[in-house]
Amino acid sequence: VDTLPDDDVIAGATKLIRKFLGNSELVGPKRITRHTWLTDPYSLGTWSYPSIHSQHQDYTDLMTPLPSAKNPRLLLAGEHTHPTYWSFMHGARLSGLEQAQKILDFIESSESR
Repeated sequence: VDTLPDDDVIAGATKLIRKFLGNSELVGPKRITRHTWLTDPYSLGTWSYPSIHSQHQDYTDLMTPLPSAKNPRLLLAGEHTHPTYWSFMHGARLSGLEQAQKILDFIESSESR
């Protein structure tokens, strides 16, 4: 993805979002802002790691839905949010599954009201 032009990335993302939402008329973004981590000569790829000031609670905070668990509007997932497997692909997957479950639980609880 790092070597693709922005227009190609926008087209691919728009196609995926349209398919995911089932809305072929959805207007795609006009521009994107991104960093080409893999081709950046100063990082050549990167990953997260806790600092000496990090605490276990920091990961719990990152995985907490905002504004609240009863009204989840913003949920973070990724290797940087997992309390045990930070900086690993399986940490990204596990945190994504956890956050997806929170969304499913919210939808189910909304439908049962």
